[in-house]
Amino acid sequence: MLVEVACTLLSVVLLCWSMATRPAAAKCQAGWYVNGVRPSGVYECLRAPGGDPLYDGAGGFPDRSVDRPGWYRSRIWCTGGAHPIVVLDDSEARTVGCQR
Repeated sequence: MLVEVACTLLSVVLLCWSMATRPAAAKCQAGWYVNGVRPSGVYECLRAPGGDPLYDGAGGFPDRSVDRPGWYRSRIWCTGGAHPIVVLDDSEARTVGCQR
């Protein structure tokens, strides 16, 4: 009886741990954007360029934007036939998730 209860609790803990360590969605922090997501679920966050928006290369003006250094990679896990995508409903394209 005690062994069954212990195994049940261990199973619940392991399922919760695997869910926490394998997220199905993620979001880059403020001031960063997703540079794309691969079919394996690996994505890369880059810092958003800074500078004067008037001189961003659009409208015939020279591009004077400053590309700040820094990046980080992570991974999402899509199961059940879902595919990783970049969610574009936010204005900064900072979210990745899974879609069927």
